[in-house]
Amino acid sequence: MSFKDYPVSINFHGKTAAPLHNSPNSKRFRTMIRRAAQDGPNFADHYVLAVWGCGAGCAMFSIVDAIDGRVYDAPFTVSWTDEVDGGVGFVLNSRALHIIGSLNEGDNSADRWYVWDGIRLRLQSEQPAKHYQ
Repeated sequence: MSFKDYPVSINFHGKTAAPLHNSPNSKRFRTMIRRAAQDGPNFADHYVLAVWGCGAGCAMFSIVDAIDGRVYDAPFTVSWTDEVDGGVGFVLNSRALHIIGSLNEGDNSADRWYVWDGIRLRLQSEQPAKHYQ
């Protein structure tokens, strides 16, 4: 799977709406989300994927709709130690999200691909993560 499998056209060229305080993360991490939104869309045409650290080798994120400011919290954190390319990968012209690592600090390290449907992330594939030797 790759980002090219779920392309989107780049149509949004307006000003990014201020993030709303409609979710737990949008209230608790409002500064991190607001700062990310100031840079404009970076994911799936008109979304801002705001990523911040939650410890060494750990990331949390939320997705902000640049049109209306609605914030969607990720249903998990991502942590990695020795995974090749561990973390959260995304691009502006794709709905795909590439996650490498363990979810919610669990033991199941994997290489996962999700697709954003405008409301939630849907798991498309999962395989064992590659680790540095």
